[in-house]
Amino acid sequence: MGINGDKQFALNGIVKGVDLETTFSSPISPAEISPSVVLKSSVEVDISPLFSSKESLTAYTRRKKHGKETAVAEIGLDSPLSEFYDKFNIRHNIAELLEYLWQVPSHRNVWRQIAKQEEKGVYLNFLNFLINDSIFLLDESLNKILELKALEAEMSNTAEWERRPAEERQERTRLFHSQENIIRIDMKLATEDVNMLAFTSEQISSPFLLPEMVERVASMLNYFLLQLVGPQRKSLSLKDPEKYEFRPKELLKQIVRIYVHLARGDGENVFPAAISKDGRSYNDQLFSAGADVLRRIGEDGRIIQEFLELGAKAKAAAAEAMDAETALGDIPDEFLDPIQYTLMKEPVILPSSRVTVDRPVILRHLLSDSTDPFNRSHLTPDMLIPDNELKAKIEEFVRTQAARKDGDRVAQHSSKGTIPAPTTDMALID
Repeated sequence: MGINGDKQFALNGIVKGVDLETTFSSPISPAEISPSVVLKSSVEVDISPLFSSKESLTAYTRRKKHGKETAVAEIGLDSPLSEFYDKFNIRHNIAELLEYLWQVPSHRNVWRQIAKQEEKGVYLNFLNFLINDSIFLLDESLNKILELKALEAEMSNTAEWERRPAEERQERTRLFHSQENIIRIDMKLATEDVNMLAFTSEQISSPFLLPEMVERVASMLNYFLLQLVGPQRKSLSLKDPEKYEFRPKELLKQIVRIYVHLARGDGENVFPAAISKDGRSYNDQLFSAGADVLRRIGEDGRIIQEFLELGAKAKAAAAEAMDAETALGDIPDEFLDPIQYTLMKEPVILPSSRVTVDRPVILRHLLSDSTDPFNRSHLTPDMLIPDNELKAKIEEFVRTQAARKDGDRVAQHSSKGTIPAPTTDMALID
């Protein structure tokens, strides 16, 4: 993949840190490109508040951090901005630049170093941005497809349509074309985000599997899988999907490859449990349904087999979690995370509000919002205070409940003349 004129123009602005409208005497060579700069630009340039039709950007783009403003990239756009299309163009160019960098071995190595060194810093923020963005874009575009089809049905009923006032027909027609444009742009950006997650996860999987990230990733993948192979997929069919940049077969392949890449890198076997914990979209039948579609569209047999194996592990994890939840019985409120209402594994105290929460839950929140969710005061991960006393109580509670369950099982089977082996499905705090 080379860099065409538009991408070279955007690249000059990102790498040189100067006005994007400046004309450079010579193009930038691949050696001058910094993956770090582009990655940080994609994360730290907070695009949404910057692109307003009421202003033009001729100074540094800045982001406040701990009371200081840090220059990220100097973006100079003197002409009036279209909030919708200019955001799309810049985001699209950054996505293509990142894909280009990944294909150059020397830059791919630097990218991997950044991911390792900044696993819980810039790179985790970058992943969080991609995931949030992917979910929003796909969700919006799928909803817009339903709205578009409803409008299309209205317009196809010629007799009824002609009876409507001309002004109403004109307004509905404008809305129809507006929805078409939004779907096209959202789908293109969503596809680029998912593609980036797919090609990077093959070689960089550990950040995806961090406690504060793995459930977020699993929920995103489950949601995409549900939309693409679930029972409602037929309602999303379009007469000309290519017109709207909607390529469900390719999107499904990319989603499944992310599942498989993360399963391959999951040394601690945390991914299946994260998949099955998703109460919004997870259904074990989606994996077999997805495999059926993949076979029909010619996906690699090895990928399909690994995908099905992951689905089986997730199903087993769901059964184990249900058994464990039943065995725990009524959990004391003080052991439950106040945000997710799940049993805490690593309780920490928030310094300002003094509320105790589970560390992975609050870290996930801090990826998008650096404030205490209970009083909006400033909060960063290093400010969290471990609640070791409460953690010990939770661990003792789990051990006690596990022992009680084993005792009940022994008593039950002793009456039948059999002694079962001790259960191991209560290991919730490992």
